Amino acid sequence: MNSSSNDPNLKNSLKNENYLLIFRQMETLGKLGHWEFDFINQTIHWSQGVFSILEMDPSTMPVSLELGYNSVHPDDREKAKQHMEDVITKRIPYNLECRLITAKGNIKYIHSQAEVIRDESGIPLQIVGIFQDVTERTESYYKLKQQELRLSSILQSEPECVKVVSPDGILIEMNPAGLSMIEADTAEDAIGQRVESLIEPSDLKYYQNIHENALKGIKSSARFRMIGMKGTHRWMESTAVPLTNQNGEITSVLSLTRDISDKVINEEKLIRIKRNQEALINSTSDLIWSIDTNYCLVAANQSFLDVLSFLQKVPAKEGDNVLIKTAGEEFYYKWKHYYERGLSGEVFTAYENFISPITNQEEHREVSFKPIRNVDGQITGLVCFSKDISSLMRKSKELLLNEKRFRVLVENGADVIMILNPRGQGKYVSPSITKVMGYTEKEALSLSLFDVVHPDDAPKLKKRLFEVLALPLGASLQSQTFRAKHKDGSWRYVESTLTNMLSDESIGGIVDNFHDVTEKETQMEAIQTQNQKLKSIAWTQSHVVRSPLARIMGIIELIRTGSLTQEEEKKSLRYLLESANELDDVIGDIVRKSQEVIPPEFNSKT
Repeated sequence: MNSSSNDPNLKNSLKNENYLLIFRQMETLGKLGHWEFDFINQTIHWSQGVFSILEMDPSTMPVSLELGYNSVHPDDREKAKQHMEDVITKRIPYNLECRLITAKGNIKYIHSQAEVIRDESGIPLQIVGIFQDVTERTESYYKLKQQELRLSSILQSEPECVKVVSPDGILIEMNPAGLSMIEADTAEDAIGQRVESLIEPSDLKYYQNIHENALKGIKSSARFRMIGMKGTHRWMESTAVPLTNQNGEITSVLSLTRDISDKVINEEKLIRIKRNQEALINSTSDLIWSIDTNYCLVAANQSFLDVLSFLQKVPAKEGDNVLIKTAGEEFYYKWKHYYERGLSGEVFTAYENFISPITNQEEHREVSFKPIRNVDGQITGLVCFSKDISSLMRKSKELLLNEKRFRVLVENGADVIMILNPRGQGKYVSPSITKVMGYTEKEALSLSLFDVVHPDDAPKLKKRLFEVLALPLGASLQSQTFRAKHKDGSWRYVESTLTNMLSDESIGGIVDNFHDVTEKETQMEAIQTQNQKLKSIAWTQSHVVRSPLARIMGIIELIRTGSLTQEEEKKSLRYLLESANELDDVIGDIVRKSQEVIPPEFNSKT
């Protein structure tokens, strides 16, 4: 025992085994392996750690250069081969990262370092190296890199402004959307600038507040106005959060900012609309109110509050019961019935006629009731609208009276009123058509104007219909006379006025206003005949009368001279008598023609 324990060789052997055991444990813990290659003998040696990394059993396969080369991933073999050549020829340090394929088909990343042993002339004799399995570290790096790329892509495509600001307010980083918002042409124009220089001075306190909160570890949001680098004003909404380092120390502020200019404009517009609506609702005499299922007032305009205040003798407010017993039992139960109908789900309109206790004037009101439902369809209240229709009722009565008067005038008047389409077909005819033309209303509407107008007047009527279409709404053509066939077959003269009312929704046609002027036309023809005969008498007076009259005057003048002989005087007196007789005959002819000009019956009317 003592001799063996003191054996130096045994001690060295045990010591070497301990070192080898520790070395193997170190390789296992560090996922290491060492290798050696002899350039002279072309031999290679792998440690147990190399076999473990390659997931190989050292007892089942001999180590060779071919095995080592084939263990390198195909995509990295050329890189590994070239690196070895550069190490030998260019004497660069051996430092390689590549992928290996294990015996089980797994891919592992390794980092290898080695030293080349050379002889005195520099010829490589041996290379000794180690490599480490860095798969976990590399895969973690690639995952982080992918996450970084993904986050960068998200950040670059984010439509809102994302920025990082230093504690003292200097812009460190900003995505493209943010650069666009602040009107920076490039990132260099913005990075390093103070963010506060872009904030509307009167809103600076809001931005500073969220920045300071973030530096205290508090997330907060605020609205403020921003002025871009090119002068554009925008409303922004920003949320700021702290950014910390590995030690948890706040190093900067991250904020997400969105352009809410349109939103603010719409909000301001809605506020204006709401105020305008309130002003309009409160300025109307109509009553608008809503109640809950307990008949308590939820909301109302000023007009309703005034009425409710008058009825309950105290100022009205939200929450008051709208069923007023002080207004009388009949009033109470009538309105309670209205509210119950509405709250049961019925939509209806009631009409009220009463003497107002406030104005002591007769009022007519149209009152509408409509249930209010929640998202589940349950009735939660009732909206009511009371419209004053007193003026409308008065006007309706006036219109009825006017309509009766108009109908009496139309039915008993001498004029006929027709509404025609552009082709001359009747759409409406007044009852006076029977008295004027003999047709019933139904018969008249079944006929076109061209069915009753005289054929010689048809072209003139067609032209009139064409001309009236070119007139503006309400304009009329000058009156014109046509011959139209009476139901009894006789021809009557009618004087017609056409008015364009096609664009008027209440009429939608050409208005033809006509009346019988047959008697007038007959008298006009008689007058024309009379005038013709008078022209004939005038011609007689101017030509036939003048000839004998001139002879008489010449003979008398000759006798007055006293220069005639007795025989000449007798002859002159005979000529004088002949001329007088001729003149008498002419005068008689004029008298006869005058009696023919004015017939006795026409003469009696005048």
